[in-house]
Amino acid sequence: MSIKVILLIPLVLLIIFFLPKLGNKTFYRLALIGISALGILFVLFPQITDRLAHLVGVGRGADLITYLFIVFFFLAGIILYSKIRKIEADQTELVRKITVEMAEKLNKQ
Repeated sequence: MSIKVILLIPLVLLIIFFLPKLGNKTFYRLALIGISALGILFVLFPQITDRLAHLVGVGRGADLITYLFIVFFFLAGIILYSKIRKIEADQTELVRKITVEMAEKLNKQ
């Protein structure tokens, strides 16, 4: 089995399985389609990554993809961390409100 087939199968499955789960979130749907399409393009035509790599001063296309993955993975980690922090803050605020309301109800009785 060719490496291209091995790499294409997860990219196609990504679109098939996750696109319906995104519902009406247009930005995320477009991002998923765009990233998957770009991945498919790079798998089918690896010389494109080599050309892009040479344009930006990187030796090989595989190295460029690795560097980009590291940067995007780091950014995704930061975004997820900030979302978790916001959820924690919202949850803390909600618990405080519920506690105050329960204390007020107990004081009225």
